Formats: sequence, structure tokens, C-alpha cells
Amino acid sequence: MGQYWQIVNIDRREWFQGRFDGELGEWFFEDHHDDLLEMFREKTEVALPQKMKKRLIDGRRVTQRAKLFMLPFEVLDLVLEELSSARDHALMYFAITCKDLLDIAEYRIIEFYKKSFLAWRDCRVICVGHYLDEDDELPAGVLTEAERAWIASEREWGNCYGIFMAHFTDQRQRKSYPPFSVPHGYTSVEQDSFQTDNNMVLELYEHEPVSVSSRADKEILCNISKREYVRDLALYDPEIPMCVTLAHALITLICWSSVVGYRLQYNIQAVRDMKRGRWAGDRFRIVTEGAFSNFEDGGWTDISEEVGVILRHLVKENPDRLKRAAQK
Repeated sequence: MGQYWQIVNIDRREWFQGRFDGELGEWFFEDHHDDLLEMFREKTEVALPQKMKKRLIDGRRVTQRAKLFMLPFEVLDLVLEELSSARDHALMYFAITCKDLLDIAEYRIIEFYKKSFLAWRDCRVICVGHYLDEDDELPAGVLTEAERAWIASEREWGNCYGIFMAHFTDQRQRKSYPPFSVPHGYTSVEQDSFQTDNNMVLELYEHEPVSVSSRADKEILCNISKREYVRDLALYDPEIPMCVTLAHALITLICWSSVVGYRLQYNIQAVRDMKRGRWAGDRFRIVTEGAFSNFEDGGWTDISEEVGVILRHLVKENPDRLKRAAQK
């Protein structure tokens, strides 16, 4: 068996599934990996879905006389906090019962959106190989002292790859979907009411803030830790197919293992050195070209050409693997 690689978020204690599972060569050119890029993109204003905002504004608001509404706002908020910590969909089922509760719960639902869709932006991300020696540490300065102590206490799982896979969770599990089956014994009227509630919860639950940018825009992958960046325009090269994206650039820079083991064809030192990625464990975000000019204050280094050399070489040496991505 070859070396398996896994992309992990150290801050969120999550690993990124997507198509990433197994040897690097098996999934590197398998897709555009836009789902990975989406984790780092800036979002538009995070808010409730338009239908829900309209529901708050339109129509009459019934005065609530239940004893629940005699509680101070701070106490009601504690109830919402408890529901949110138990299950996000529990919070939403509670919030849709009336406009007053939806109004109060709005900011907690927005916090849920932020947690779900902005979770990897500016976080420490690394692609760890499972051939990493147990005594081979992650790049200097990546881990805090507390994290180093925690890893030392978990050596029963072997190296960092084993520890992360044992204790981190799949980022897709951040959402635990609500039960949408109608309970047995409900009357037709109750079933209709249950379905209406479910539709509202689903609308809240599946709402996703829109990214400011996409693959159609001019984007820049920024390393916040090292103040370096890669421009996607640099990948618009006759030797680099359109199916190769900033995600591929990121992966070549964040690998970390003790040995080479990619299951990719190559014959240059730059690819061999990928096992000790210069960006491994750093913090990232993706911005548009215009946004980058707004926050750039000098001192940034463009490494697009260095990455382009690696990608052009991998494209040239792995035509069969690339065909599969080009067909998607």
C-alpha cells in the first residue's frame, strides 16, 4: 500500500473529505477541487434566507402570551444557546414557531452559518502523509505548546496522521441533518403541519452564503502566515489545462511527510521536495484581485511562477491521470 494523505484543519480539528482519500496521485487530478477552494473564499454578508427575512417583516405579528415570553431576553438566549449546542436543527425548529423567537434566534442562526461556511478561512491547514515518522514533528511554529503536549499524550495512535484521523472529524459532519420522516400516527392535518415546519427548517438549514468570487473570477490564494500568494491568472498557461486550479497549487505547497510517496510521475527536485511543503500548517484565504489590492500593504511575495513550474511538470508527466479531470 502506498502513502495515504489527508488534508486537515488543525484549528477546527477537522479533516477534509471531498474526493481526498488515499494516495495523492489517486485524487490529485481527479477533480477541480472547487469544494476545497470554497472553504477559503470570502462570503457575501451572512444573513437569513430572503424568504425568512420576508416572513419576519410581512404580515401581522401575533402577541405571544405564553409564559415563555415572560422570561428576560437573556434567559431566552440561554435556552437558544443550549438548543444550538445540542443540535443546530433543534435551534431552528424552536425558532420557526413564531416571529418573536425567529427574531431572537436570528443571530445564533447566523453564527451557525459562519461556523459551517467560513470555518477554514485563516485556519492552519496541512496535508499530512501517513508515512510521517512518529518522532518527525510538524513544521516549527505550527503547533502551540498545549497542542504539542496533547499529541505527545496520544502516541498510542502512532504519528500525527494517525492521531488526527482518530480525533478529528469529517468537516461534512459539521451539519447533522434533522429527521424529516413524519412520526407514525399523525393525522393528515398534523402531517401537513409537520411538513410545513420541516420545509422551513430545511430552508434555514440548507441556506449557504454566496461566495464573493468563483472560478470565473480572478482569484488570489493568500498565505496569511508568510505573506505569500499565488495568482490564478498565472495558471492560465497553454501547458496547464483549465481543470488545474488554485486547489492543486495549494496541495503542492501544504504536504508534510518524512518520505516521498505521491503515486505521481515526476523527475524534478521541486516535486520531490513537496513532501516538506513550504506552506504546510500555515493560514490561508482566497480573495479577488480587487480585494487583495485593498488589504495589501506591501511586503507580499508572489510565488506563482514557482508553483507553475511544479504544476506544468506534473501535467506533462501524468497525462493519463489528467484526462479524468479534464473530462469532468
